[in-house]
Amino acid sequence: MRLLELLWVLAVDLVRAAVARRPHQAWVPAPLAAPLRELSAGLVQPDRTTCGSACLVVARMLGDRDYATWLESGEVAGRTRDPRPRRRRFADEVLATHVRTNRWYAASGAPQVGWPRALGTAPWALAHELTATGGTSAAGTRHRVRTVSPRRRGEAYDDVVRAVARGEAVPLYVGNRLLPRHVVLVVGGDHRALTAYDPASGRSVTIPRDAFVRGGLRVAGWSVPWFAVLPAGRTAH
Repeated sequence: MRLLELLWVLAVDLVRAAVARRPHQAWVPAPLAAPLRELSAGLVQPDRTTCGSACLVVARMLGDRDYATWLESGEVAGRTRDPRPRRRRFADEVLATHVRTNRWYAASGAPQVGWPRALGTAPWALAHELTATGGTSAAGTRHRVRTVSPRRRGEAYDDVVRAVARGEAVPLYVGNRLLPRHVVLVVGGDHRALTAYDPASGRSVTIPRDAFVRGGLRVAGWSVPWFAVLPAGRTAH
């Protein structure tokens, strides 16, 4: 089932690329990079399988001030103070998100292909979660999986830059030449480089455009971009 869904996503993106080829453009970095520096220090994925879930939680923190305040301090208006340490609160939220994304139904209740938690978070499940619960977009904003074809990495890079220029955080799957293995959250970028939260370290990393295009990244030991999860520009009803 995983292979069929990945092939379907690849086919859709190849058609989109053939219909609408876009010239390379420069963009102003998005305003999310500064709040990310304030939020992300020490926010490390709790285990080796939860990079995608950690990115979902940080994306929601960037888009929801009350949620971020609660995760940072344990306090928010209208709620009893949470006594857990910040790191434990973040870890528990990430683990709960991981359980939710890997079921046979999405947060919206719609069916989806289930995925073993030991293998991380599937890109379609991450897109479904962002659509249902929101991140930097409003809840209900449709998200899609954009395959990063080796021959069209420049176009995929520009798609990511366009999204972050609108203030959207973009999950990016990276890995080796054979498989995607890790997820980071892109929060800023221009024609030169992207800025991303890496849940493996809890720090910001820089992804140069030329490294993205040639498949020579240096992100948590992985080099090849595989998928970007992007808002589709319309709201689900």
